[in-house]
Amino acid sequence: MSELTAAQHHMLQEYKQLLAVISEGFEYLENNLEKEALPQVQQVFEDILVAFQQISHTHESLLELLQEEARTRELVNEFHDIVKLLEKWFTLGTNQEKRQLLIQEVIPVYENWRSRMQSFINPYTAH
Repeated sequence: MSELTAAQHHMLQEYKQLLAVISEGFEYLENNLEKEALPQVQQVFEDILVAFQQISHTHESLLELLQEEARTRELVNEFHDIVKLLEKWFTLGTNQEKRQLLIQEVIPVYENWRSRMQSFINPYTAH
């Protein structure tokens, strides 16, 4: 394991925090996405999309930083699969369908991936 610079360590800490914030956003959507959803629901969904863009951008840095780790590419590719699942949101017509998508597909896959990604990067951030 290579020694990280302060900036790289900070990037990984911010990355871990962003993963947790996305989980909170999904939880909010799960609890508040109803037939007549509050306007905040759309804002939270848009915030999750922005966070996904930030995660994707950080993955470029992760691939460079941890290129000797084979799991890096594997975990990054799995994130792309989550993005594809989330894209189904735009094809659904009702909030009930969107909520089911989140509960049955997106959230379980995301949470499983998040747990494995955090376990993977924890050794790099534990100091």
